[in-house]
Parts: sequence; structure tokens; C-alpha cells
Amino acid sequence: MKTVIHIIILTFITASCQPQELNVNIKNVEINIPGSPGPWLKYNDNFYCYFKTDNDKFSSGSNHQFYVLDKDGKIKSQIDVPKKIQTVYYDLYIKNDTIFTTEYYDHNTFYLDQTNNTWVETKKGIDLYYDDKEYSVYSLDFGEWGGVTWFKDKQTGQQFEIGATTPVINRLGDSYYLTTGKSVLKIDNPKKLDKGDEPYDYQKAVIDERYHREGNYSTNGAETAFEYENDDYFNPTFSLATSFIANEKLYHLYKDSISTKIGTVENKKLVPFYEFKSEVRPFQWYYDTRNPIQNNNFQSVQFQTDKNSVYGIIEINKNDFKVTQFKNIYIEPVFGEKKMNRWLENTFDNYYSNFSALTLNQIDKVEQELNATDITQKHKISTYRLDGRNVETPRIYRKIESDKLRLIGMYYYSENDKKIQLINFEWGKNRNKNQSIEDVVASMSNKEKVETIYKEKFDYISNYLKRKLGEPDSSKSEKNGVEQKWTKDNKIVVLEYSQRDVELTIYNE
Repeated sequence: MKTVIHIIILTFITASCQPQELNVNIKNVEINIPGSPGPWLKYNDNFYCYFKTDNDKFSSGSNHQFYVLDKDGKIKSQIDVPKKIQTVYYDLYIKNDTIFTTEYYDHNTFYLDQTNNTWVETKKGIDLYYDDKEYSVYSLDFGEWGGVTWFKDKQTGQQFEIGATTPVINRLGDSYYLTTGKSVLKIDNPKKLDKGDEPYDYQKAVIDERYHREGNYSTNGAETAFEYENDDYFNPTFSLATSFIANEKLYHLYKDSISTKIGTVENKKLVPFYEFKSEVRPFQWYYDTRNPIQNNNFQSVQFQTDKNSVYGIIEINKNDFKVTQFKNIYIEPVFGEKKMNRWLENTFDNYYSNFSALTLNQIDKVEQELNATDITQKHKISTYRLDGRNVETPRIYRKIESDKLRLIGMYYYSENDKKIQLINFEWGKNRNKNQSIEDVVASMSNKEKVETIYKEKFDYISNYLKRKLGEPDSSKSEKNGVEQKWTKDNKIVVLEYSQRDVELTIYNE
């Protein structure tokens, strides 16, 4: 490790006519957290991290969890994410030494109260990207309509705009440098940009709903310091991750078709002087744009690698350059068919015998002892079998049985005493498996085999229930499925089979 650091330092030193040095630190950290990373940032020796955990069958979106990790990757706190920002797109950024998060579409904004470990709703976030004594700079991305960046003169209130979408903004000397994914623009005098025909207005852009306008594609008044032109739009191989100032020079962190590099622009060309390992790929979520830089001193950039479980943060603070690579060792347990069958029989016996006294706490204990994954939803979920009863959204646990099947347990309970009112077990497709294209093609061609798995599971459970409860009181067979029903001991047990799942339900009459 020391050798690598020395090589990096030597590279910076020899890249210039004058001795220069960045204080470089590289660190590998293990974490054990379910999910995949959303927006992250580093600040004051802590990592602030969104993780996206899958919702399985309930929606195509994710549940967002938020963690504060110390510099060694240990969890300092896990903080509930408010419903208003339980969306697909959200921003995470620092402003006035405070962590903020802003939801992409409606600008719902919260700040992190680290004393009480909670998100507190505040004024909706403004689209401010940079601010100094002379100018406030705003930017918006209108998607397919393009983007706009506005320079607001603090003396006159006039606004000037340029066709740059949510850029990273640096000021070096008297010039502003705007870095986007493919270019670097230099602005010596913002007053020479196009005068804003439709100036940025907080009321219109934030408070009013879903503001849109035509983007600006003009670069009048700016010099193109660098532009990459030879990329395939559908298969891009180049991107500028960010730009930063060190040693009174503007540096650029970028990825080309070969690797990730740090370089400077000379004669409108990027000249690299350090090359990372090929698997380090810095990136920026297109909806997470406020964080990169607001004061020219500090920014943190996420990176991916060739492994889904390995990723990290690059911190840039003037001359300090730190790389923290996280290896997430979390793996959702796979129990195997035999163990899950034994668990079902033992658990069903217990639940059936004690159903009238069964509580949510008992359910939690059973599932947590098995290390099941809690995927309880935040939105209201009901079932027609309990129409008219006052029940909460069910507690939901998932257990992976095999690479093909997972078991979801849904436990409906009453609001006042937490007594269990209905239990539903569903065996369905293991959606938590990372599938290659080959896997998808194979599953499509083996449709009958997949249906056989459900039929075999149905037959096994049916035989078990017949041994325990006797023959079903009713049995219905249709082209695409079977339903068996037992009514006994003031309880109803229903077993259903279809071509896409098997369900077992128990509830009181």
C-alpha cells in the first residue's frame, strides 16, 4: 500500500515544472449493510450514506435507508427516511456545515439533525450551485429539453445564462470553470453570456409545480477549454466526473475507454498524469447534483468498480486526495429447500395451535432468529379477507429458499393489541438474484420447468396439511391453478397454486 501511495505522490511531483504534492491516502474498509448505495458523501470524518433495498414484489422502486458511518465503516446511526423522500430520485449535499437532502421532482427538503438522529423538514431547496461575492449561480436540468445555468449579478440583479446542465463550478483567479460530463467551459466575464430571457426564479422553479422550459444550448461569452466529441451516445466511453483546484491549478478527474485518470487541460486536450486501476469508475447520479462543490474547497465523488459489492468515495480537499474503497460483505442468507420445509412445518404447527393468542412480537422473534429480511412497506396494504377489520399494514419478512424461490411472510395485526389477524405465506420467484442475460434467456426458455417448481411446492404443502388437518373441505381446480380450503377450529386455511406462485393463508373465521 505504501508503495502505491509513494508512486501517486511521485507522479504529482514530476508532472509539473515546480515541485507539487497531493497528500494521498488510500484505505480499504469492510461494511455489512443490506442494499446497494444511493447518493453518498463524506464530511468531517463521517460517511453519510443512502442505501437502496429492494421492495421485491411490491413495486419497482426501492426502500431507502440512511446511515452515518465512521471513518472505518462502522455504523454510528441508522436514521429513518421520511415518506416524502422515499422516492426514486433525491439529492444529498452539504450547505452551511449541514447535511441536506432534496427530493428531485417536488423539491421536498430535509436537513439532518444529528443530535436527535432524525431528518427535519425545512424550506424547499433552491437550485443554487455556487455563490461568491459577485455572483450566485443556479442550474436546472430539464431532461430531454436541455439545461440552463444562470449567473445572477449581485450588484444589479441581472441574470445571464449559458447552455450548461448542472455543472461542477470552480473559480480560479477571475475566471469561472464549468465542468459537465463531456466539456469544460471557461467564463472570464459572465456579463458576456446571453442575457436571461427567462431568469431563474425560486417561486417558479421550486414552489410552483414541475417547472419546465426549453434549455439553452448557447455557449456565447464562454471559451470551450475542453470538449470530448468522439463518443457514442448510446454506449459512452468517456465522462468527466469532476474538476477541482489544487496548487493554484485546475485538475480533472475523468474516465475514458481504458481507465480513470487525473489530468489537466493543455491546448484543449486532457493530459493525464495519474492513472487509477481500471475498475475505479467515478460517477455522479444525474439527480444528485448539488453536492460536488459550492465553496471551491471540498467535494466527494462516488465510484463504482467491476464488482457490485465494492464501491467507494474519493474525497478532494485542496491538496488532500483520499480514496476509501468499501467492500460490502452483506449477503442475504439462502436457507435451502429442506431447511425451509422443516421451518414451515414447525412454524405452522406453532402458529395454528396458538393463533388466537399470537402477537406481532412473537412473530418478530421467530423471523429475526432466522435472520429473515424485513421488507415491511411504508404504504398501506390490505387484504379482502379482512374487510371491515381494523388492521395495520402487515409486517413482511423474506427468506431466500434457493436460487429459484423465495418465501415472503405477511403478518396482518390489529392496531390496538398487536394480535395477529392473518398470516400469508407466498412462494415466488427469487427476485433478489442478480441475473445475467443468459439467466433471463434460460428462464424464458424453461417456463415449464419454473411452473413445475411451484406445482411441486404445492403438492408438498398440500400433503403436509392433509396429514395435519385431514382432507380439505373444498377443492377447486381451474386451468391455471388450484385452491384447497380447510375450515376447522374456528380457523380458515387456504392453499392456492398458480403458474407464478404458491400461497398459504391462515386466519380466523
